[in-house]
Amino acid sequence: MKYFHFLNGQGKKSFVIWRWLAGASFALGAWGASSLWAQSIAYPNKPITLVLPYSTGGTVDNQARLLASALTPRLGQPVLVRNMPGGTGTIATEFVIHAAPDGYTLLFASSAQMTSVPMTEKVNYKLEDLATVSASGRGDMVLAINAEVPAKNITEFIAYAKANPGKISYGSSGTGSVAHLVGALFGAKVGIDIVHIPYKGGGAVMQDLLGGQIPMMFGNSGDVMGYVKNPRIKILAVSSAQRMKQIPEVPTVSEFYPNFELTAWQGTLAPAKTPKAIIDILSTAIQDQSKDPRVIETLTRLGVDSLTTTPEQMVALIKSEQAGYLDAVKAAGFNRPSN
Repeated sequence: MKYFHFLNGQGKKSFVIWRWLAGASFALGAWGASSLWAQSIAYPNKPITLVLPYSTGGTVDNQARLLASALTPRLGQPVLVRNMPGGTGTIATEFVIHAAPDGYTLLFASSAQMTSVPMTEKVNYKLEDLATVSASGRGDMVLAINAEVPAKNITEFIAYAKANPGKISYGSSGTGSVAHLVGALFGAKVGIDIVHIPYKGGGAVMQDLLGGQIPMMFGNSGDVMGYVKNPRIKILAVSSAQRMKQIPEVPTVSEFYPNFELTAWQGTLAPAKTPKAIIDILSTAIQDQSKDPRVIETLTRLGVDSLTTTPEQMVALIKSEQAGYLDAVKAAGFNRPSN
């Protein structure tokens, strides 16, 4: 399969995919004439919709809009973000699964849609119902506590929680969310009894943490970054294997409890039967924008690391993550559903 680009009549870049097919027929003991033809498809020749399972204003929404603006000049057509929140992301995911597999309806998903939600509740889809395109970002989960909690660091906090079993609650963006599972795994690993309180979004959790309604949260790094210097909270640790470059003074949980690591990726997927040539065009464009210094700088400000993968590498990333979440799912008390 080969493709190249040209400027269409409107001065926009399009890609033409050439498929060369050869065939021969054999009938009645005689060879028929061979046939050879070329079929061309111009892609894209109209706007592309990037469906997002979240409402406007959050970190993932900002990432999706950054990606859309970076892809528009690279693909020569507008890439438009459509927010479709609800159903813990399943509404948007199923919408894209059932869309025409022509490359014009894509899903900007996260670990929640492909890993944490399918591992904690019954959903009507599986990874094979989508074609991976490319991951484009990865973020940590950040452990933050209200400033009134009598602890200056993670060691003191764990000691405080052990002295008050069942009295420490933590908020997350929803039952089965990455934040929920990270908190449950943290409690199990360090040996503390903490109570999960689900919210409808990370922003609401942060507001209650600032106000003292809850003492603790594991928040998406992008949602927490804007409050790092806020005197009403304390940042104690991050969930990745290495310290975040944005807040290098904050230790990882694994520095105290080895092998503790849970992070969340964000990336693009398409309906399962989307032609490989179209997937390749999209993946190449996403990988290219992931290396753009302006994109990297913006993601860094959001608390997200730029990430670039091929479609095959993205599949491997998701399957590896699913295996890594098993302990967290058990710690949260879920029996993994058979989706």
